[in-house]
Amino acid sequence: DNLPIWAIKLTMNADLDEDKPKVLILGQCHAEEIYGVEIAMDLVDWILYPLNHPTYYQSIYAIMSSAEIWIVPTHNPDGLSVVHGWYDDMNSWNQDVTYRKNKFDANGNGIFDFIIGPGEDLDGVDLNRNYDFNWIFGDDIDELDNGGCNPSYITNYDYYRGPEPFSEPEALAIKDFVMNKNFLLSIAYHSSRSGCVSEKVIYPWEWSENKPSPDFDVISRLGIEIANLIPKEAESGYYYPVGSQSRKGNAHDWLYANTGCFQYLIEVGSENIQPDDVDLIENTIEKNIIGALHLLKKAAGTNIQNGPDLYQIRGIVSNQENGEPLVAEVSIDEMNGAILKPRYTDEFGRYRRLLVEGTYTINFESYGYESQSHTFVPSSSQITEYNVALTPLQQSVLSLSLNYPSNLDETINVVIESQHNKDTLIYNAGFQYYLPHDEYHLMIYSDNLFPEIIEFDIN
Repeated sequence: DNLPIWAIKLTMNADLDEDKPKVLILGQCHAEEIYGVEIAMDLVDWILYPLNHPTYYQSIYAIMSSAEIWIVPTHNPDGLSVVHGWYDDMNSWNQDVTYRKNKFDANGNGIFDFIIGPGEDLDGVDLNRNYDFNWIFGDDIDELDNGGCNPSYITNYDYYRGPEPFSEPEALAIKDFVMNKNFLLSIAYHSSRSGCVSEKVIYPWEWSENKPSPDFDVISRLGIEIANLIPKEAESGYYYPVGSQSRKGNAHDWLYANTGCFQYLIEVGSENIQPDDVDLIENTIEKNIIGALHLLKKAAGTNIQNGPDLYQIRGIVSNQENGEPLVAEVSIDEMNGAILKPRYTDEFGRYRRLLVEGTYTINFESYGYESQSHTFVPSSSQITEYNVALTPLQQSVLSLSLNYPSNLDETINVVIESQHNKDTLIYNAGFQYYLPHDEYHLMIYSDNLFPEIIEFDIN
């Protein structure tokens, strides 16, 4: 429907790009799960008008001073319009308050095919199955539902993963947005209509006893703290914290694996996900905002008003010769894994890593610079500051002279690859290229020549 997806930036000096940790709040993904939209918009109101909540004024001020918050109330506006209802071209009213997916024309007939009531909708993609991390395990287009823990609640076709990863513009928009922002923490709000996963805080990941995420000790600690701040709707106790076990193209697993951001999927409320009781709605919203404030404090690096322990290391990585910030890979030996994409400094040369108690070794690597490592013990009461100045490596000239058929009239490509860099160049007579001292993989090829591959060191 070409509806916009809005992102709201909240911080002191919101018109500037500042060196602050970033947090992403995704209010809604599944159309019928409207609690998250209300929480996201109410969080905006809390932050903009803190004097309306004097008990939390100090916390809000500290968060706004030290963090940058991005709130996306919904990234499924088309699906949300189905839940709220609309007039069609014949001026007839249409509405399905149980609709879950977006409005992708899955059967390709040019008509939006939906059936009022849970499931059975032929069109639409479940946006939280459309991310490319474990997308292959999601439901195919005509897959039936077995009801899970609630066999009486059957919702066929509702979990369709889409024709390919990131086929949906909504999921692609979120992907591009987070890849550009370098978020530290995130919340994605959902609700469980079947009640199977109601009132839970879910985080990446615990696929089995032997397969927790590399940062699981850190991620789970904060998840438990958030859950213990959100009382349940009816029964006693608080939300239940748990590592995610589903591997089906979910946003929180993708975001962590690809960017290092810890995202918490919070299932808001009971199976009564669209209550009529305004007092109940407002009470549920406020409970969840208290949990969100705790996460925002963690990102901001403040333990004000019973905030979280500050276990964290941060700093700037720069060029030792001129002080310019560097794009550098930052890894921690005790919290690393092959399934994770490398984590890099941002445009300020800034890195941040959340931790728990322990002894850690952190590594800094950037193409063309000597690597550095540092062993440290973080503090619960203050952030560990550690700036790094990397020394440029000596460079030498690589010269190439190629013998090839005299009648060859096509481009010859030269690919030079090291652990931290890859360049594709065009060969010409007198080819010369400056390279830092390192190990390299060289490949020379064209459309109709047998490729030449050479491994070499420059020293």
